[in-house]
Amino acid sequence: MNALRGLLNKYTGNQIVFSNKYATTFFEKFPKLAFLNNVTNLAPMMKWSLSIVPITQILSGTKLPENIDVYQASSLCATGSIWTYYATLISPQNTGTRMLAACNAAMAACHGYNIYRRTKWEKSQIIPIENKN
Repeated sequence: MNALRGLLNKYTGNQIVFSNKYATTFFEKFPKLAFLNNVTNLAPMMKWSLSIVPITQILSGTKLPENIDVYQASSLCATGSIWTYYATLISPQNTGTRMLAACNAAMAACHGYNIYRRTKWEKSQIIPIENKN
């Protein structure tokens, strides 16, 4: 157990994502992009991508309802709902916690809408059986 703790200890409390020489020289060359090498900035950006991509697909119509994975959309909708609630419990509230709540609410809303689109499409595919009397 101590060996595992010693191995992971260098990563505990470290906010730097990439620390190799290539990343270091890249971020020294482009200092405006250096904020991407911090986990507190990179993590929310990655989480927003879970909301922005489906929103753009909904608005542009590139993702047809029959191609929506209901299981994936359900899990992301549930995750967004749960973390929106927990983001409201963080004390003290600041801009970061409000943006975290907004990000998760957007994720829950867009994936919830995708679930609605898929179920609406599935219902439209059901052909009623005519009753012959």
